[in-house]
Amino acid sequence: MELGSFTRAAERLGLTQPAVSKLIILLEHKCGFQLFHRQKNGVVPTAEGEMLYAEVERVFLGLETISARARAIRQFEYGEIDVVTFPSLGTRVLPPILAGFLENRQIKVNLASRNSWLLVDRVATQGVDIGFGMAKIDRPGVQFSLLCSMQGVCVLPPGHRLSDKGVIEARDLEGERFISLAEEDGVQVDIDRSFAEHGVSRNVVLESQLSESICSFVSAGLGVAIVDPISTVGFERRDLVVKPFHPSIRQDIWVITPSFREVSLGAQALVQHVREALTAKIDTLEAAIAPTGNS
Repeated sequence: MELGSFTRAAERLGLTQPAVSKLIILLEHKCGFQLFHRQKNGVVPTAEGEMLYAEVERVFLGLETISARARAIRQFEYGEIDVVTFPSLGTRVLPPILAGFLENRQIKVNLASRNSWLLVDRVATQGVDIGFGMAKIDRPGVQFSLLCSMQGVCVLPPGHRLSDKGVIEARDLEGERFISLAEEDGVQVDIDRSFAEHGVSRNVVLESQLSESICSFVSAGLGVAIVDPISTVGFERRDLVVKPFHPSIRQDIWVITPSFREVSLGAQALVQHVREALTAKIDTLEAAIAPTGNS
């Protein structure tokens, strides 16, 4: 059909002309109608041959589409991934990381934010592909793997008496107005234990489920707090003083995936991209608050 000649078709296919002629005769026999009018200078398709060719073209275009789609899936360039994350990661740090991953890929990411407890339930019950959370909860239907770790930091309002201190010690916060995460948060349990072990009493004036809102309250002068460094992203130094805290409080970020179904190759590639980029971001944040003043 494309070349108008059995001979040229045979050359293109690497066959002999008689072999091509025999294949066409067999196809015409199976179809029950003639496909070509044979002429001395080539062949001309019949009306029936034209109609069959149009159908064959659609089939081949469909096969090419399937092949291209399979290649894109194999190379993590196509698909849809549902992600749920804790708010400070989802609003402050993850957007540029995801933007880098999605560039030149036909992948759609559906992103939702929940606190670390609720996002575990969402992964377990609502078909979410990946969760990024800070609470490792014993919950059926999910599995956890460590994404990265960071050290908790102390945040102070501008002009606070401890602003010039290189490292904030637990004892430095004796009697301070303190803004806390909600009691059920696993990270806050570790923070409270650290102060209790050092015999330090704080004046808890507010509790919040969101560490980034805690930073906003600290910036407004309500009190001090211990948060993860990610929650401080986006605050100017003139608005929020961020200091290393001792004793160190390790805070882990977990990848949470359903245990009842396999994670797609694209989702696995996304997790690896986030792990590398987020580790580099945390290293940068921790280097920026390393002690430079009095300790």
